[in-house]
Amino acid sequence: MNTALLTEEQTYLEYFGFNQNPFPVAPDDENFYFSESIEQVIIEIIHGIVARKGFMILTGDIGLGKTTISRKILHILAEKNVETSLVFHTSCQDVELLNEINRDFGLQPDDLNFSDQMRLLNNFLLEQNHEGRNCAIIIDDAQNLSTKSLELIRMISNLEADHQKLVQILLIGQPELLSKLETQELRQLKSRIIISKRVQPLSADELETYLLFKLNASGNKGLVTIDHRALKMVYHLTRGNFRQINILMDRCLYSAYTRNTKSINRAIIKESSADICLITTVKRKKPLLRIVSIALPVFFILGSFYLGIPLQLLNPKLDGQLSTKVVPTRRTSNPQAVSPKDDSGSQYDLPRMARLQSQDGMADQRDETPEPVAQFLKAYNLDHFAGSFFEALKNDRLKAITESMFYQSGFRLIKLDYLPSFISETFGALAYPLKPGGKDSFFLFWKPIIRFDKFYYNHTDQDIFWLQEMLARINLYHGRLDGIVGKYLMKAVIQFQKKMRLPITGYPDERTIFLLYHFKENKNT
Repeated sequence: MNTALLTEEQTYLEYFGFNQNPFPVAPDDENFYFSESIEQVIIEIIHGIVARKGFMILTGDIGLGKTTISRKILHILAEKNVETSLVFHTSCQDVELLNEINRDFGLQPDDLNFSDQMRLLNNFLLEQNHEGRNCAIIIDDAQNLSTKSLELIRMISNLEADHQKLVQILLIGQPELLSKLETQELRQLKSRIIISKRVQPLSADELETYLLFKLNASGNKGLVTIDHRALKMVYHLTRGNFRQINILMDRCLYSAYTRNTKSINRAIIKESSADICLITTVKRKKPLLRIVSIALPVFFILGSFYLGIPLQLLNPKLDGQLSTKVVPTRRTSNPQAVSPKDDSGSQYDLPRMARLQSQDGMADQRDETPEPVAQFLKAYNLDHFAGSFFEALKNDRLKAITESMFYQSGFRLIKLDYLPSFISETFGALAYPLKPGGKDSFFLFWKPIIRFDKFYYNHTDQDIFWLQEMLARINLYHGRLDGIVGKYLMKAVIQFQKKMRLPITGYPDERTIFLLYHFKENKNT
């Protein structure tokens, strides 16, 4: 690279306090962000490989991080002592593909014909199996494989010993891979697929966490800010696509640098998106459809006021703060109150696993909040929020109502996907699946004792002492108690988040602090 360009790049990074580019376009598995969907994908694929399930598929659109995920899977498999072969040159077909697989396993397949190469691979897999090792083949950009090459992969997947698969195969590719497997020629291969997962883009809520994580991991000194309206615009332009986010944010940072500012706003986003020709993927409505889509809701809302019809009957998803009247919606699961007890013995005394009545049983109670929800809120003296809270809970639109509850009472709602025993024994919690047929989420309230608005390398704050001490007491932090954020503290936060099954951000958010505070109390009692 040109020396002048290198110097400018270094100056650009130093201006923001970065030790590396936070938004590289190339795969960056070192500073990997686990969104909820990606974490679940990796967990299931790792389980499939370790449990010797055989054949797996991972698909996703361009730019969603499939290659980065494959590198992360490789690192995890290495820790689990699984022998792997990664093929990313899918221009290699047929016998050349087999050659690449063998070569990446460390074999010497050159100058061997097809039969000898298959024998070489089979003997290697048998030897690894005899020594108690599992093997996996990962093929990236698998949508480029020919029908003949995919048939070869099927033949390799047939290799077995003692009624278990000698090698586990993961094909990673764009959605066209699934279309290719629908063909008549590949019906046998499709029938062998045990796990098929699809990578999802970031949600609007995850975008901010992702940006903070990437800035945080790159040594941000807390000087870069992204206003809320700019965040909305980033999501509107990228729709959560990792590659497009990174390209756009890299350009935004450079634009901010040339403007001598560290604040990214809509003007910078707009200018940067034009520079890189980034156009939103959202289809514009046709003029007539736009008029109809605007006029109809207005007509019905005005009509509702005239006729006296409750708004919830027109739109059950309206914010619960409009009215405390509850119109039950059909769900496959109902809220359950988890019995807790605090140190005083009675404040959170809820019935254990009290169940909401079935839909038919609620016919005469349409205006009432379900008993488990009412008891849950009453335990915190928040029962006057019951109607609005339940309406927001049903529709998974809790942000507005919980902010109102916090400002009026000081109680902050905590949502957990996993409820540790030391929490369920102390707090009144409500178990409720936010998605029909999904797993329970757990909700509870507490009054935060501390909150981190800034957390980045070299940041100094009195509260950092507290965080270091708390993590040191549970043997996760091994650095100095100096009140300075460093790599050991950030690593300790990540380890605790993994331990508590929280999203891995490296940032001590409210859920992390809540669990850390009570984890310490639990260990000392």
